[in-house]
Amino acid sequence: MRFTLQHSDPLSNARTGVLHTDHGPIPTPVFMPVGTTATVKGIHQRELKDEIKAPIILGNTYHLVLRPGTDIIHKAGGVHRFMQWDGAVLTDSGGYQVFSLADQRKLTILLPRRMW
Repeated sequence: MRFTLQHSDPLSNARTGVLHTDHGPIPTPVFMPVGTTATVKGIHQRELKDEIKAPIILGNTYHLVLRPGTDIIHKAGGVHRFMQWDGAVLTDSGGYQVFSLADQRKLTILLPRRMW
């Protein structure tokens, strides 16, 4: 992966460029449709690719772990194959959702016998 700078503003830190990935180039700044659980709601993958020309989709790791789950994604051949998307995918950690969806989570906390 590499970044090619195209333009920069001498009066600020603003810049544009292209992020080159194995799944294609991504111009920056870029609008990323959100595919929280591996699908962008209300639009077909074909439309994302051919009409909107989205170079990247944003996913959420926490939601993917909850549903469909890592076993299903693995059996499908990875996130790209599961999503039927050959463009780039960016996933965030889902750290916010761990707290905002606290009533849906189950945590097991293992504490040492002796706390220091």
